[in-house]
Amino acid sequence: MSTLPLLLVLGSAALHASWNLVVKGSDDRLVAGFGQALFGALVFSPVLFVYGLPSGVWPLVLLSGLIHVSYIVSLVAAYDQGDLSLVYPVARGLAPVWVTLAAIPLLDDSPTPVAALAISLAVAGVLLVARGAERRGLGWAVLTSLMIAGYTLNDAAAVRSLDTAIAYTVTIFFGQSLMLVPVVLLRRSPARVMSALRLEWRRHIFAGAASAGAYGLVLAAARLAPLGLVSAFRESSVIFGALGGWLILKESAAKKRLSGAGLIALGLAVLVFAG
Repeated sequence: MSTLPLLLVLGSAALHASWNLVVKGSDDRLVAGFGQALFGALVFSPVLFVYGLPSGVWPLVLLSGLIHVSYIVSLVAAYDQGDLSLVYPVARGLAPVWVTLAAIPLLDDSPTPVAALAISLAVAGVLLVARGAERRGLGWAVLTSLMIAGYTLNDAAAVRSLDTAIAYTVTIFFGQSLMLVPVVLLRRSPARVMSALRLEWRRHIFAGAASAGAYGLVLAAARLAPLGLVSAFRESSVIFGALGGWLILKESAAKKRLSGAGLIALGLAVLVFAG
C-alpha cells in the first residue's frame, strides 16, 4: 500500500474509534447513534453545495442507507450487552474477512498470499480478544461485522464510479439519518430524543464529524488501493478501541484484551510491508 492511502486509512481509524467511544459512553446509545449520523451530515453539508449530489449511484445510496441503519441498530445492541474493548475489536476485526472474500468475485480485487496471511493473523488477534466474552454482546458484534462488510462493499463499488468520495459520503449520512428517524421514534418518545440530543449535543457534533470524516477518508483510500487491504488496515482502530476501553472507560477485561490487539497490530504491520 502506498503512502497516501495508508495515511488516509490511519486517519480514518483514529476518528472512527473516537466516535465509537462517544456512543458507548453516552447515556442513551440509540439516540447517540442517530445523533452522530445526523450531525455528521449537517457538519459536512456544505460539501454538497461545492460538489453537488452524486449522480448515477442512487440505488447504491439507498442500499447503503438501509445497511447503515441495520449497522447502527446492531452496534447499539452490542454496546448495550458488551464492553467497548470487546465489541469494537470483534466487529471491526472480522469485517475484513467478509470483505476480502466477497471482493474477489464482486470487485475483482486480488490480495497477495502474504496479504491474505496478514489478514488471517489480524483476525486471529480479534478472536483472542473475544475469548471468554459475553455471548450476547459477542453475537451482536459479529452481526455488526457483517453490516460493516456489506456497506464497505456497496460503497466502494459506488465511489469507484465517481470523481469524488466526499459528496457520496455526506449523501449517505443524510440518507441514514432520515431512515433512522422512524426506528428511533418506535423506541423513544420525541421528548426523550430531543432531551438526549440537547444534553449531549456537543458530543454528538464531535462524533458526527469524526464519523463522517472517518468514512470519507476510507472511501477515498478505496479508490487508490485494493479494498481488502484498505478494510484490513483500517482495523488498526481496534487498538485505539481496546485502549479506550481500558484507559477511559476503565473496563475490567480491557487490559487482557490488549494482547489480542497486539496480534492484530502485527498482522497489520505485515500488511504494510506486503502491500
